[in-house]
Parts: sequence; structure tokens; C-alpha cells
Amino acid sequence: MRRDTSLSTRTLATKLSQINVQVSHATVARHMATLGYSKSLPKATPMLTAKHKERRVEWAKAHLNDDWNRTLFSDETAFQLFRNIVERWHKGAQQARPMPKD
Repeated sequence: MRRDTSLSTRTLATKLSQINVQVSHATVARHMATLGYSKSLPKATPMLTAKHKERRVEWAKAHLNDDWNRTLFSDETAFQLFRNIVERWHKGAQQARPMPKD
């Protein structure tokens, strides 16, 4: 679980059975809870902070009158068609995951 926080309790129970420890996935979940672990979706956090956005606007204003004839532009847009459904084990505060910029 330390190497991969997305493992399910069923997978953990299967891995334990490979070393001759027979437990159910419910037992694994109960034991993880007693150790202080929770499993939930990571909180979505913006990849760009307000400071990042402010600096981008400053840069754009500073380069407003530049000659852009010899500049090549590319678009590196990422799309997420479905919401994140991979839950992660964590202790204490919920983990954060970056969400695409807007």
C-alpha cells in the first residue's frame, strides 16, 4: 500500500494470501481504519494559482507590441472526458490532485 495508494482492499487481501495470510477484504478495510487510514477521491486543486494567472497577464501586457511574425504557436490542451474515480489511501488530510487549467 505504501508503493501504490490506489490498491483496493480486495487486491491487498489477494497479496496477503500469496504470503499465506488468509483474510477477507473487509478485514483489511477494518485494519486500515484502525491504523488511521481512509480511502477517498483526492481533492481537486487548480494547477494555476491566482499569482500564476496574474504573472501571465503581466507578461502578455509587456509583450503586446512585439513582432509575432516569426513566432510559432502550439496548443497543448488536455481533455478529461470522465471524472476521476480512483480513490487513494491516506492518513490525516485528504490528498490533492491537480486539475486542468481553465
